[in-house]
Parts: sequence; C-alpha cells; structure tokens
Amino acid sequence: MRASVVCAPFPMTFDVAANLQEMVEFLELCNAHDVVVFPEASLSGYSDDITFLARIDQQQVRDGLETLRAVARERSLHVFVGACLEDSQGWRNQAYYLAPTGAGGVYNKVNLATHERGHLISGDSLPIFHLRLPGGGLRVGVQLCREVRFPGQWQALSEAGAELFVYMTHAINDELHRSVWRSHLISRAAENQRWVAAVNVAHRAQLCPSMLIDPAGLVIREIVSDQACCMRAEIDTNAVSNWYLSQRRTDLTRPVRQAE
Repeated sequence: MRASVVCAPFPMTFDVAANLQEMVEFLELCNAHDVVVFPEASLSGYSDDITFLARIDQQQVRDGLETLRAVARERSLHVFVGACLEDSQGWRNQAYYLAPTGAGGVYNKVNLATHERGHLISGDSLPIFHLRLPGGGLRVGVQLCREVRFPGQWQALSEAGAELFVYMTHAINDELHRSVWRSHLISRAAENQRWVAAVNVAHRAQLCPSMLIDPAGLVIREIVSDQACCMRAEIDTNAVSNWYLSQRRTDLTRPVRQAE
C-alpha cells in the first residue's frame, strides 16, 4: 500500500492564532489523503522553560484543534498536530491525530523530558493509529522529542503493527549534537524496518533535522531550515518487514534475576 506523507516544519511561536493560520494555509495546499505531520506542540507553542505553560490560552488551543479537525475533514487529510493542554489530572504534552472522518485520537507523551517532570503528566500507553487511505490501511505509531532515545518504545510500536513512525519534536539551540539525533532516527527506522517521518520546528539552530527515512534506514528527504517548508514523499508499506525483529535472541534479553 502506498501513501503520501508530508512533513511540515514551520517557525512556531507562542501566538496560537499565528500558529493556527500557518498550519491552515499549509493544509490548504495539500492533496486529498495526504498524511501531514507538524512539529511537537505546534499549535500551543513550546519552550524548555516550563513557565511557558502559564502563557497558553487553553480555550484558544482547543478552538484551534477544532478548526484543524474541520480542515482535515473538508480536505480529506490525515493530520498529526502537537499541543500542550491541561486536563483533570494536569498538563500533558500531546500529539493529536485528526482524521478525514472527523474522528481521531491522542497520544500522551510517555517519557517526559527532565524539565517537564513534576509539571506534566506522563502517558501510560503506546497507541497505534489506524489510517484509512484509498489503497488500504496504514498503521501509525507516534513518538515525541526525547523519546527517540528509548528504542524499546519504538520496538513495542513495531510489534503492535506500526508501519510508519510519526516523530514530532521541538529540539533547538544545539547544532553540535545534531548528528547524534540524526543517527538515532536512522537507527529507529533501520532496526525496526519501519518508515519514519520526523518533523522539527523550523529554526536557525536545530538539534534534530526534519527527515523522511525508509525501512532500510536510508534518508530519502532531509531539511534544516528556519523557514516553513514542505517535505513530501510517497511511502510503500510493502517495504516494512519484521526480518530483524524476528531474529532477536529473547532468551538473552529477559531481565536477569539478581543474586540474593
């Protein structure tokens, strides 16, 4: 099955209306049935300074999500957008899947960044999103930012049937370690033999490039820019495989009981 995946980095701000306008204008240029991926917290804005949470107009974010949901429905798009919002338990860093049917789902970041801990509530599940496309179904797993450093989560998504990893991040102000994060993403694709669509915020100093990577670990699209960009590729789920996962020595990787 083939699908058109579009990565949409843009220079997001703390102006929810401006972020929303940028995304709506981008979606209006997309083709029906595109799978569109925006950066982490792309609607609400994001910062390593956790005090940014106090500046979020939550009603404006919720209204923005409904606007994007309506656009996704009107234009028959599959949209992944990020936002920080508060529920009855506390603040969460979330990725929303907005489907052409008006339905969708939410991923709550499982492995919080150090500065998020104590301020945000971590998720407790790794859902698979089932996208209905003209050629068939596409199973998608989502990971956010530092979760690129936890391969077990990506493996669990692969075992649950994910064919495409959507990776959304807001990783800036560090160019020195860009090659490290780039290597992480290539490894996550190759070791699981899955497609990866990675999207970072557009910024002059990026820790992580926006990339599209095939199941062999080959980078087919890559961009580092401080300008809004459109990065598109057609993926083929026939390239997805469990060849390496099926060869694991699980007898050696089970937890070892400590001697008393």
